[in-house]
Amino acid sequence: MSDLNHDTPPPDLPPNTPSVVPPDAPATTPDTPRFVGHAVLVAALTLISRITGLLRDAMLFASFGRGPIASAFVIGFMVPNLFRRLFGEGALSSAFIPAYAELSRNDPKIARRFASLCIALLLIVTAGLTLLGELGLWYMSTLDVWTQDTLLAIRLTMWMLPYMPLICLVALIGGALQVRGRFGPPAAAPILLNLIMIAAIVLATHTPAAGGLNEQGLRSAIHIVAVSILLAGVLQLIWQVVALLRVERLTVDFSSTANPLKKLLWVMGPMVLGLAVFQINAAFDTLIAWGFAPKEGGAAMLSLFGREMAYPILDAGQVVSLAGAQRLYQFPLGVFGIAIATAIYPALALAAADRSDLGKTHFRTTLHHGLRLSFFIGLPASVGLILVRVPLTRVIFEHGRFDLQDSLRVAVILAGYASAVWAYSMTHILTRTFYAAGDSKTPLRVSVTMVLFNLALNLTLIWPLGAAGLAWSTAISAVAQVLILLLLVRKHAGPPVDASVLKGWARTAALTIVMAGALGPMLMRYPAQDQTWSGCVLLLSVMVIVGAAIIVTGGWLTGAEELRWLRRGRSTD
Repeated sequence: MSDLNHDTPPPDLPPNTPSVVPPDAPATTPDTPRFVGHAVLVAALTLISRITGLLRDAMLFASFGRGPIASAFVIGFMVPNLFRRLFGEGALSSAFIPAYAELSRNDPKIARRFASLCIALLLIVTAGLTLLGELGLWYMSTLDVWTQDTLLAIRLTMWMLPYMPLICLVALIGGALQVRGRFGPPAAAPILLNLIMIAAIVLATHTPAAGGLNEQGLRSAIHIVAVSILLAGVLQLIWQVVALLRVERLTVDFSSTANPLKKLLWVMGPMVLGLAVFQINAAFDTLIAWGFAPKEGGAAMLSLFGREMAYPILDAGQVVSLAGAQRLYQFPLGVFGIAIATAIYPALALAAADRSDLGKTHFRTTLHHGLRLSFFIGLPASVGLILVRVPLTRVIFEHGRFDLQDSLRVAVILAGYASAVWAYSMTHILTRTFYAAGDSKTPLRVSVTMVLFNLALNLTLIWPLGAAGLAWSTAISAVAQVLILLLLVRKHAGPPVDASVLKGWARTAALTIVMAGALGPMLMRYPAQDQTWSGCVLLLSVMVIVGAAIIVTGGWLTGAEELRWLRRGRSTD
């Protein structure tokens, strides 16, 4: 995997300078924003990760179906997976990167000690949290109040919870690697998880322990998949440590690191909620879908705040449907949206550290490029996902125990989530802009408000819309958050939407309308729900090719700078 570390620091920089070019370097000029080159690498590796992730979930659903066993696994994996998303794409890395980048530039020895201290403390804290969590889950499992399905979810959570400290360490080390210009290993690490889980699913469902895939065999097999996650975490950590040791030597000397550590902890707290809003909302979606659905052997009526009422239009399988829809909308978000945000953040942090007028200009220009790129990719992705949702869900998930009706349930939920892919992506850009400017309180306040707003919408829309109401609540909250952040970011970057941004957004919107006008009649002529599986493959392929061709060709004909940035991105390294 050594070829993943190709973007080494340019030879004209000091040996310990982060390869994210300082603000006065020409690579950060408006014509060739340097972060795009890193975004292309991250996007390429994330694309492989998302593809293997889709294959993993498709095999999981095909093997275990849309029932209580797969739902229990989704619940069990939710806690460590929440930490993976939070730390891999959120608070810890976002707080650590600017601090480590500044120290690497000013005092490499202190930077090495600081990184070593952060790794040691994170190991201690997360190991302690895991131990407390295991004790709490064990106590819960001894209570005689759970249905069989809920007890399975508790036990699976106990098996998978130790993945949490492993993946948190992977995320922190990944942040250090990004500052040192090694974007490859952190972006590729999830591929290991997916491949090992795929192997475990195959093994678990093709051994005598699977019991011929009867109910009891499936309950035994799902534990094998849970254990494979721990193996994947160990291998991911080893890989990241090896990559880090190539560019940074760890030490047990923590002297002169007290002040940087205090600053890190001071800003990290608000960042936890500031960047975790989508993950928290997704967790609420899953927990509500599980908790508000009737259980086999459970009560006939839902008890809520001391009142008895009818259940919403949910069943236990809605947890699986939500997980499938989340996987599909997060595909373009992870490949492009988070990739851009991940690559842009060190550039924003370094530009913010330069207090000169040139540094302020680079900071503002980098934000404008990020907003334009996220919209250029996110809006067509939103509309495209809504249009292809039925053939897409059928092609990906309609196998084995997952039938046509199961696929259609996922498609209904996907429409809600997909409507705001552009907003999810843009929020990552805007939130990181605040953090690069040293403002962690504003995103915190906005995020807390949005979590509460989303929860209120969830509890309102779940009765008329079922699980789809959870998706639409998340989308509405994301759009509201973008609008609020755009208004508030002015104090750090000036007007976030200038003439160039408006022009870029207008062009993207026009191209997206043309794309929708071309793809819509295809669905009317060939309804996806009436096609065979192979017919859906053909329909989906044609729609994706035509849609992408319209956006790319239209962008080229109209002189879209976003295409030029993406095309030149790798050459800017």
